[in-house]
Amino acid sequence: MAEPPAIPIDELAGYRLWHLWRKARFFDHESRVFELTPEETEAAWAAFCERHKINPVSSLPVPLEYSGCKSAQLREAAAREVRIGKWKEKEFGPQVQTYFDRHQGQLEKLVYSLLRVQDAGKAQELWIQIHEGEATFASLAPLHSGGVEKFTGGIVGPVAKGTMHPMLAERLQSAREGELLKPFAIAEWHLVARLEKRIPAVLDAQLHAAILDELATKQIDEHNRSEGS
Repeated sequence: MAEPPAIPIDELAGYRLWHLWRKARFFDHESRVFELTPEETEAAWAAFCERHKINPVSSLPVPLEYSGCKSAQLREAAAREVRIGKWKEKEFGPQVQTYFDRHQGQLEKLVYSLLRVQDAGKAQELWIQIHEGEATFASLAPLHSGGVEKFTGGIVGPVAKGTMHPMLAERLQSAREGELLKPFAIAEWHLVARLEKRIPAVLDAQLHAAILDELATKQIDEHNRSEGS
């Protein structure tokens, strides 16, 4: 059998895919010892098909992100996810609670109403209209707001506090639910915001998996840096 063509490293790097490929190979290497039983393999395939809306018999339709893959490759992708999950749990599972306790405040999610305009006077005018009950975020956002909230009636979230602009997160953190904040500036924008709901972080299965992935990604980043790549 002919040798497969060499991986075009320069091309992968040019498309910003080199790091993703290295990450995938690293996870494969670390998880290689976790062999699945036939029952686990079938369960992995069933879960993969359900998640991607695939017929488990025909392996169709092929998900867009797996375009070009044959049935055997899709089955291997399903098994690989489980093997990597087993490795992550063994390697980082004991660290999850500590990570959660340390970052719980940043993992809290906020739902808030927002208007952003580039004129300070306009922001003050809109704030007055909302404060006096003459208008709502829902009515003003489509007409005046300069962000994606114009398409959502001014509502943003739930958003993890740690992913928000630090100044906006700080303002909302100190607010009470339902409190309308006075206009304030962030970069070129003048914002009017109201905290709608605070959602405490709960260490459920979804967040547990997300933390495992965060810890695993940090390890591969450190591994790459140690190799000078």
